Amino acid sequence: ANLYWALWQKLMVLPLQTLEDIVNMVGILDWGAKVPFTEALKLRIAGGAPDAPIPNFEDVFAPSMEEWTFLRPKADLQPIDVDSIAKIIEPGGILAQVIDGYESRVSQVEMLRHVADGFNNSHHLMVEAPTGTGKSIAYALPAIYWGVQNRERVVISTATIALQDQLIKKDLPLLKEVLDIDFEATVAKGRSNYLCPRRLEMVHRRQPTSVEELRVVAKILTWLLETDSGDRNEISLRGPGENIAWGRLSAEDEGCTLTRCSEQMEGACPFYKARKRAEAAHVVVVNHSLLLSDVNIGNRVLPEYRYVVIDEAHHLEDAATNGLSIRIDRNALRRRFEDLGDTSRGLLGTLLGALRGNIEPKYYDQMETYIRIVVNAISNMSYHVENYFRALLNCLVEAGGHRPSDYNAQIRITDQIRRNPGWAQVEQMWEPLSEFTKVISEAMEEIAKGTSSFDDDSIPNYDDLLSSVQTASRYLKETHHNLNNFTLHPEENTIYWCEIGQYAEWLSIHAAPLHVGPLIEQHLWSQKDCVVLASATLRTAGSFDYVRERLFAHNDDVTELTVETPFDYKESALIFLPSDMPEPNVRQRYQMMVEQGMIDLAKAINGRLLGLFTSYTQLRETAQAITPILAQHGIAVLDQASGSSREALIEGFKGAEKAVLLGTRSFWEGVDLPGDDLQAVAIVRLPFAVPSDPIFSARSEQFENSFLEFAVPEAILRFRQGFGRLIRRKTDRGIVVIFDSRVISKRYGQMFLESLPECTVHKAPLSRLPEVARQWLALD
Repeated sequence: ANLYWALWQKLMVLPLQTLEDIVNMVGILDWGAKVPFTEALKLRIAGGAPDAPIPNFEDVFAPSMEEWTFLRPKADLQPIDVDSIAKIIEPGGILAQVIDGYESRVSQVEMLRHVADGFNNSHHLMVEAPTGTGKSIAYALPAIYWGVQNRERVVISTATIALQDQLIKKDLPLLKEVLDIDFEATVAKGRSNYLCPRRLEMVHRRQPTSVEELRVVAKILTWLLETDSGDRNEISLRGPGENIAWGRLSAEDEGCTLTRCSEQMEGACPFYKARKRAEAAHVVVVNHSLLLSDVNIGNRVLPEYRYVVIDEAHHLEDAATNGLSIRIDRNALRRRFEDLGDTSRGLLGTLLGALRGNIEPKYYDQMETYIRIVVNAISNMSYHVENYFRALLNCLVEAGGHRPSDYNAQIRITDQIRRNPGWAQVEQMWEPLSEFTKVISEAMEEIAKGTSSFDDDSIPNYDDLLSSVQTASRYLKETHHNLNNFTLHPEENTIYWCEIGQYAEWLSIHAAPLHVGPLIEQHLWSQKDCVVLASATLRTAGSFDYVRERLFAHNDDVTELTVETPFDYKESALIFLPSDMPEPNVRQRYQMMVEQGMIDLAKAINGRLLGLFTSYTQLRETAQAITPILAQHGIAVLDQASGSSREALIEGFKGAEKAVLLGTRSFWEGVDLPGDDLQAVAIVRLPFAVPSDPIFSARSEQFENSFLEFAVPEAILRFRQGFGRLIRRKTDRGIVVIFDSRVISKRYGQMFLESLPECTVHKAPLSRLPEVARQWLALD
């Protein structure tokens, strides 16, 4: 009730014009919030609340007053002085002088020297720097000095928001404050992260065509009263419908150029401002997805650069895979075609209205003919879309690929499925549907060509209309091409699969590259002067060979470095291996012992336990079993199954006096809980990938011994990340318990243990765990 009252109060102080805009946009759409917005407007018009001024778009998106200087590299590059830079972090250096308790680390200095040498001599480097090395400072310092001294731009890429925030909000500002060197650093994001004022104006003018689009525009109109950043991270978008709607309002418009942003928007576009900051920065922080998608399309988002540091590099292959993936579902198709509208509404209706009376009648008649072709095709096409997706679902059920369950299912489209009789029905249903998608995409292409040939001075909002038509044309052409490949002509280097809802209530089509190594070789190893890959976990079985193979780092110019850990794991970390645990496939007894072990350990050390799971189902089952028992001892259980966000769970764990935190894959890394916040980590199962995962399954087939050559190395990298959650500072002390008996019983299990630093290892029955833990942590 308090929440709804707070929302109502917000409605009552919104600028009247904003409230009217939102209500007017509802039209015939069946929006659940229509009633309160309408009632609030009535009360406001009747004088129920004072009005507030509303800024127009021109006021909100004002040109930046910042002055930018585009970096132009020196003709003769000057090597940076490695010794003088190293002194900054050596004993007695500037950092030790200004930061209380700062400790110089030999491993950090070693890494800094190798990174600086890579810049100076234009060679690539792969460096494994364990937790506690301080690797971000070790690569940031050479990047800063190289950038300033040579007027060069250095890109730093991360996989997680946490590390990106650490760099841009903590590490780089600290270095700027203490160093006697003037440098600029900024974050760059993809076009889809920024609102396009021009596209917002157009949608606002033509009116939303779906409830999801209406909700997003309403959110934006209220959001713009408080900010001009245009950064989507500042608002909450929920579900695929709202994200698709944002995509049509974002700066992700292939027809848009920086010149257009500068001339038409007079430099007021949020993306334009971000790009200009990047052009003037010596250090540009990005994420892996942007880095890889940008090199793949020829640097249309990031300014030119020749030097790049890729931190959290063990994620590089996954990031490339995700960035090049495709997703199509019937709801997304339906929304796209709804956006086109008809002769009186939507994009096509708006285009006809703008052309009417402003071009010669014979050209108008031609355009109207093409538009009617599209409108008629859309009206008849929905039947064939339903038939196609229904045939696809039936085929997957008949092939034994799907059974109703509590979870979504992913089914890889293999040659075997394509030989199934049901696939012939899919191909048969695609035949009429493909005629519609082909006709529509070709007609939209003609409409785009026709629109581009008209005199832009005589047509209202010409640039916006042309851009929107061209974007729609490209999307429809790509969709036809992708569906045709999926159904009839699968590409050799592509993995295809379908995802089906819990009870077959929806189905989506997916595609991803089988190999991404060639992309990385072509655009990074071969094109850049210096590429530094850094991570706490790059080696398996003591070698970089696995990562080299996956990332095509075959060049002799890619050198290797492993720096020693600054921690004494023998003294600080105890690995407890229960000698009487059944294997995980002995389901009931194994689960019962996991639960008992969790309860006994948490009671013995008063919480401060992180449980890492590979299965959401097992996490939920464990949480339900241990929560009431631990509650009797004043220990809270915070788990992902509760629906709370990762950040909220971690903050809750830090703030609780006695708590247990249970998480799945996202908790195996990027969780920093130093000191007494965390004293024990429980690894419930070895983190092998799910064998049925379409991408993992397809890539496994490329190996002679897929288990030892692919599955085990992949799992070891994740395992090492999970282990790394425990010791975060030199003064930390803790225990890791591995409930998976395969580390003892299987020959490959030793490979997991050998991948860890040298720790104290204790094998004993599970019943001894509480006693051993208390002794190790000196709690008795």
